[in-house]
Amino acid sequence: MRFFLNKAFFLGFAALTWYGCARNTNENSKPTAVPVKLVTHKEAVDSLRKDTTAPLKALIVSPLSEKQLASFFGEHDITPLLFMADAEGGYANRFDGFYGADHYRIEFYFSEVRRDSLNPTVYYVKGKNRYKKNITPFEGTVTFDKLATFKDPNHNEEHYDNDEFALKESYSAQATFELKENAIFKGSGVFSGKMFLDFYERKDGTIDLWYYSQNAPAQGSGFKFDGNWRNYKTNQTKPVVWAKDLFIFANDILTDFSIGERDVEINKKYRHLGWDNYWENDEWWHDTPTIQ
Repeated sequence: MRFFLNKAFFLGFAALTWYGCARNTNENSKPTAVPVKLVTHKEAVDSLRKDTTAPLKALIVSPLSEKQLASFFGEHDITPLLFMADAEGGYANRFDGFYGADHYRIEFYFSEVRRDSLNPTVYYVKGKNRYKKNITPFEGTVTFDKLATFKDPNHNEEHYDNDEFALKESYSAQATFELKENAIFKGSGVFSGKMFLDFYERKDGTIDLWYYSQNAPAQGSGFKFDGNWRNYKTNQTKPVVWAKDLFIFANDILTDFSIGERDVEINKKYRHLGWDNYWENDEWWHDTPTIQ
């Protein structure tokens, strides 16, 4: 059973997912019949399972009280779980999602995440989203209101003592989010709904995203935003979902969206839904073109 995974895989997953695809593709020619290759945490998930052929057992969940939630968030700043501030952050802070009834691709970029100085369960988020060719800035809040610990009976727990984990406790948090687009932009509105965050604490007190329980609230994606967008002027609403690792549960939304277990590819029948340029090295979130 293969498990010894490089720590950089955990921390830089979003960057590797997008950046690796871009760099492995000839930048001067678009692929036609060649599928787009992706990276997800599927192999790591399987490596922890006792039996990959057995039906998943339900998690053993222990909800924490409001007092315990406030205490935990007072002692732990979870900003690094949502936002990577180092040089690779441009790629790591870009997330894929599905938007509208046809599940067209939408992208989100977080340019800033910070914790409220008085209420540690509230986080302020700024960024941009891109839908088709429209790029719209937004800002808003993510407010955590539920926290629970959980144990996954599907795992071989002897791996938890490996240096990559040194696991002390695994957690799942729930929040409400409201991200308001800048109203001066045509067709703008507000995204709102529930956010689910699965993470774990190491024995040394540090925390990291948990991708290895697909029956946890974030479905093995690390974190997942699930809700709706509402137009300011017309009140029209559209469903939206985006995540750190969208591809681990994408097939639950679009049948056979991704093909394969470890070398994952986007099914070509869905490429017209915004995925035909997935390979492009396009830093769209910059206000001005990047100097090469």
